[in-house]
Amino acid sequence: MRIITALGALLALAVVLLPSGRTPNAAVQGGIEWQLTTSPINKALDNNDNFSPDDRFLVVDTRETLGGGIGNCNSIMKVSVTTGLESVIYAPPYKTDPTNMAPGLGAASFSPIADEAIFIHGPFLEETPTLGFYGTRNRRGGVVRADGSGEIRFVDLRDVSNEITTPGAHRGGSHRHEYTLAGNRIGFTYDDFLLPAYGRTIGYMEPNPKAPKGVSHWVALLVPVVPPGESKAGDLERAADDSWVGSRGQMRAFIGNIKEADGKTVTSSLFVVDVPETVDITTSNSGTKTTFMQPPAGITIRRLTSTPASGIVRGSHDGTRIAYYATALDGSRQVFIIDSKGSDRDPDPAKRPIQASFLEKGAIGGVRWHPSGKSIAVLSDNGVAAICVQPGPLFGAAWWLTPHGASLPAPEALVWSRGGRLLAFNRRVPTFDAKGNLVKDFNNNDFRQIFLTAFPDENNNGIVDAIENGVIRNGASFVAGTVAPDSWASVSGSNLAARLTVATSAPLPATLGGVTVEVTDSAGVTTPALLHMVDPGQINFLVPATAHSGPGTVTVTTYDSRKIVMPVEIAAVAPGLFSANASGSGVAAAIAVRIADGVQSFENVFACPGGAGACTATPLDFGPASDDVILLLFGTGIRGFQSAVTATIGGQKADVLGAAAQGQYAALDQVNLRVPRALAGKGEVPIVLTVDGKKANAVTVSIK
Repeated sequence: MRIITALGALLALAVVLLPSGRTPNAAVQGGIEWQLTTSPINKALDNNDNFSPDDRFLVVDTRETLGGGIGNCNSIMKVSVTTGLESVIYAPPYKTDPTNMAPGLGAASFSPIADEAIFIHGPFLEETPTLGFYGTRNRRGGVVRADGSGEIRFVDLRDVSNEITTPGAHRGGSHRHEYTLAGNRIGFTYDDFLLPAYGRTIGYMEPNPKAPKGVSHWVALLVPVVPPGESKAGDLERAADDSWVGSRGQMRAFIGNIKEADGKTVTSSLFVVDVPETVDITTSNSGTKTTFMQPPAGITIRRLTSTPASGIVRGSHDGTRIAYYATALDGSRQVFIIDSKGSDRDPDPAKRPIQASFLEKGAIGGVRWHPSGKSIAVLSDNGVAAICVQPGPLFGAAWWLTPHGASLPAPEALVWSRGGRLLAFNRRVPTFDAKGNLVKDFNNNDFRQIFLTAFPDENNNGIVDAIENGVIRNGASFVAGTVAPDSWASVSGSNLAARLTVATSAPLPATLGGVTVEVTDSAGVTTPALLHMVDPGQINFLVPATAHSGPGTVTVTTYDSRKIVMPVEIAAVAPGLFSANASGSGVAAAIAVRIADGVQSFENVFACPGGAGACTATPLDFGPASDDVILLLFGTGIRGFQSAVTATIGGQKADVLGAAAQGQYAALDQVNLRVPRALAGKGEVPIVLTVDGKKANAVTVSIK
């Protein structure tokens, strides 16, 4: 491979401290979980608010135990969090059938302020001759006391018989009833029966003295969708995957399918509907048999992302931020967070989306907020990870709360307790009856059981204690947890050194500013690490080349003689690419080589007119067809590869011309890529490097 010497400016970038609030991490360790329930009954948490107000119980539905889906669910149960004792709190007469079933129960949540649960309820069995059987457009919200008395009341009225819908009623099916934290409003998803051409949308309800007779709440639509065949540019065709933002229901976030300006493309994006407490819900219009429902006066709908987003989205308890899913530059599905008052086009960078998770296997679902707003939890790689989202050097740091890996059954329906101490989720696992026989549910699947895991937060500040202790990161990508022998790594923490001190000569020292780092590998061998830089919040060190692969520890002795021990996973490769802004993202810290008529010339792919941390991409011009343009990437943790190094640029396969230790600077690796000419005119595009099946952090290059 071609080796260049014009690296001084690039390497200087690696010394720059990681920008506050932009630290992508993903720690690697075990985690503990325990199975709470074992009976041959499905216990579906179903992405709801299942913990009781005092966190002593979980409420579940029992779908697919006796028949398929919610329509054949015949009971609502509560389960003791401490003993696993299961108690039926509601079980009306029922009929199971593939199509004609009743009443249909599901999607249960506890009230945050009372000992009662709300859930989907279809027509009673005796009502089916007039109301029909259960369906997504034939259901409403039922509420029962959790004491097992079985007393049922309904919050919403369904009216499909009158020409003009009863004011305050709906004409279809309400679903996924979600109380605000204060209990003053209930949000729901909605499917209309009278006008089924209208797609799923969302609404809310609140207690009102003018509510229809026999129910407690007035129902109002929040998002007036338009049928796909009739929609125009700017119209929403669907709204769902919704959640309250804040404690009193003044914002509801959702994923909306919007028709773009071309009048053809439909994008699923993140939206918020503002619902001030001053809104008079009775100004809503419940519609007629030929006209759709309309929201009350005073609400507004805002678009937060112009690019695709997915859910279920979740709002922080204080109402300031929203978590949702989107595709990261490397193509994986990850959690992003955005200011609830911002957008991806906001002139203020602080109000634009930021990637919060950097999980190797991506985020498969279940995102939830800790009550403090300092952490989120998410499902990934068949486990549960907690991620620090407090702005600062620990942002993005992840900690596995449970075991994870391909051998485990997939977790489902994560829910965080109201006090923040426990998380519950479902797994389908082998279940046995009283005689010891293996049994399956109605669909011949293993039964859904409830599992619990604790949030390790002894100081009760909303951040995993181990993350606060310190995090080990790849020295180029700043993704934490896995490092490679003879690669750069970084420690982020607090009060690690007295001041910023940088080693100024070779060889690098083992003690710098009174700070030392030792790496103990899986063989139990402890080796001092050489140090490049120490700072109160960060240490840059060289992983010993002799370190064995497997779980290990890094021990930091701080300037004031404290010892901090942190887990680390050592692997043969842990690829990371340097970025120009020393953040692990954005334009690559790379150089382009142009070969024209056998003559090489070097070109910059970035410029930093605003200084370090403010670098932007410089467009790369392919020039004449006879020119060959090669991109020289610099990283760490790559040299140990055994099989293959592959790359794409802007989704196009890029030929890898060489990958090896750069040779001139410690632990620096170089990868040379031929830039595909098919990218001409594409602008700034991602570079995705894969080494022995492991993806590096995605960086970018701009193509003119």
